[in-house]
Amino acid sequence: MVALMFVRALVADSVTLSNGDSITGSLVAIKDNKLIFDAAFFGRLEVNQRFVSTLETEKTYTVYISQQEKRGIFEAGDGLNYLRIGDQISAIEIGAVQSAERAKRPTPVLPLDLRSRADLALVFSSGNSTTENFNALWESKLRQKNGEHKAIFLRNTEKVEEITSKDLVDVSYGYKRFFSPVWYASLNTNFFRDELKDIDQRLTLGAGAGYQVFNTSSSALSTELGLSSVQERLAGENKSSPALRWGIDFQRYFLDRKAEAFYRQSLLAIAEEGRGQVITSSTGLRYALSDRVDAALRADLNYETNPPIGAESIDLTYSCLLYTSPSPRDLSTSRMPSSA
Repeated sequence: MVALMFVRALVADSVTLSNGDSITGSLVAIKDNKLIFDAAFFGRLEVNQRFVSTLETEKTYTVYISQQEKRGIFEAGDGLNYLRIGDQISAIEIGAVQSAERAKRPTPVLPLDLRSRADLALVFSSGNSTTENFNALWESKLRQKNGEHKAIFLRNTEKVEEITSKDLVDVSYGYKRFFSPVWYASLNTNFFRDELKDIDQRLTLGAGAGYQVFNTSSSALSTELGLSSVQERLAGENKSSPALRWGIDFQRYFLDRKAEAFYRQSLLAIAEEGRGQVITSSTGLRYALSDRVDAALRADLNYETNPPIGAESIDLTYSCLLYTSPSPRDLSTSRMPSSA
């Protein structure tokens, strides 16, 4: 063990140059092979790293050496340079430092950030004809440091003269795990039922990769592609097939985030011969009436290129409703991880 021999300035950082000159002040950064230093008497200086003999700092810096990130304090002794990380000290070469900047205090991250909202619409009319319509949508999003859970429940029923003309259930769950600021791995599952179209059930389980195209305080766009396993029961017949899944999720905010336009689509290309593609989408506008109550216009589309015999390809539902959120309005950006 080498006995530590550092005599450090009490009030400033210090740099010793290869010609023996010593400068005190504050280290700003190391980048582009230059050491940027605010000298006490000379102002800001830029010194080529080749001419730096030793460096000592009072504060902690984020340092990159050989593509590895370290957080420590620069120290020196007997003409050698060291990086102190906690109680550990390791020798370094200033010329090998790729970059260094003052370490920022980490922003506290809540372990859980749960946001939920519910759209509810109930229509009843009587007279020459009797109509009952029920539309419910529940969305929940759980954010973590580098991940996001999202669950959606949709229930839509319609009766005209006591005859059911629509009865569908659509439940989905998705998970994103960011491994970079823009790339993420995804898992998803979906349960769909529309007995009037002879779809007794469709269960989908898949995985893939996604890309966050942009994510700002005013808008967000992400897309993902993956493979899925599809288990269907159509008109009493069980079927199983692999499928290719593509999804897109877009949000755009206006009027200081009081208004929101959104578009969400999923395309499932089922490999079974003759089965074709299944497309689901939700498009709409929301406007905040208060911190927890919004007005919304929404169009939900279910489209199948080859539906079961006797069923229509397109099922389109329009909704005009109020929705409430158990959680206060989220004024942050739509995706959480700023780093991964």
